[in-house]
Amino acid sequence: MNANQFVQSIENGKYEDYHVRVINGIKTPVSNPSKSGTDNLG
Repeated sequence: MNANQFVQSIENGKYEDYHVRVINGIKTPVSNPSKSGTDNLG
């Protein structure tokens, strides 16, 4: 799966742990922030 296919899958709801951001005009898959305060993803 390439990046564009992954973005489409996220937008279609297949990956709940990811969302799509537009960075420099390009749709980019990113993981959702963690709810844990013990890591750097929050």
